[in-house]
Amino acid sequence: MVKTQIDSILVTNSAAGMFMTPEALIAAEQDGRGLVMHAAPSQPMAPARATVRAVQFPDPIEAPPSAGLVHAYLIDADDERRGAIHKLLSGKPNMVVRAYRSRAAFLAAAEHLDDGCVIVSGEEADEELDGRGQLAGAAALLAFIRSSRESKRFACVMLADPQQMRLAIDAMKAGAVDCLLSPYATSDLLGVVEDALALVRMVRAESAAGAQARSQIERLTARERDVLNGLLHGKSNKMIALDLGISPRTVEIYRAHLMDKLGTNSLSETLKVAFAAGMS
Repeated sequence: MVKTQIDSILVTNSAAGMFMTPEALIAAEQDGRGLVMHAAPSQPMAPARATVRAVQFPDPIEAPPSAGLVHAYLIDADDERRGAIHKLLSGKPNMVVRAYRSRAAFLAAAEHLDDGCVIVSGEEADEELDGRGQLAGAAALLAFIRSSRESKRFACVMLADPQQMRLAIDAMKAGAVDCLLSPYATSDLLGVVEDALALVRMVRAESAAGAQARSQIERLTARERDVLNGLLHGKSNKMIALDLGISPRTVEIYRAHLMDKLGTNSLSETLKVAFAAGMS
């Protein structure tokens, strides 16, 4: 956007009651005369002119996406059904919806996508009908659901026909959050999508907590970790001292130091940090 800025038009010389143009001010500053210009009264200065200069302002920076955005990915080869579900989900505030005609298209983009809910049609089980028949497609769909759950990035919801009851049960066993049999109410679909997104948020929080816990454990010395390992196995200070060949008093000192580094105030809090870090 281009705005106009009017430079200073007149500057008052309080000492002499005279006026100076912006050009005269610049010259005065350059030659050291300051802001005071001496002029003979018999030679009045010409009226000052307003200098108008166009100033280019940069375009406003687009605001970053809201931290509350959630993401849903729809996989369905049926154009009409895919469009209807896309329209339904897009009506939810803060929800970003992307649609794909096949699992292959989704997987090609998955690496660059945000964590979220994947809604997949049970008809995807029929897309690989080669010489092996429908079982090959069903097995591939179940493997997709299983790998999505194991990635801890995506939570799957499957939409199936009533005759696909066996596939729906297997999908749940493979890790799908839920499976809706058509016809289903739109409120049911919105509900299971929310459940899937809640699971994604929970897994993300657990992952962040685990990373923080591992970072805290890395601050411990080798001996402090030995003491912590003993505590994890339910050993007393005396038992840990016997295992490590040190005195119980020394174990107490190590224990106090490791709890201070972990920011814990009790044994239960200390063990929670250790478990979150993957220690067992």
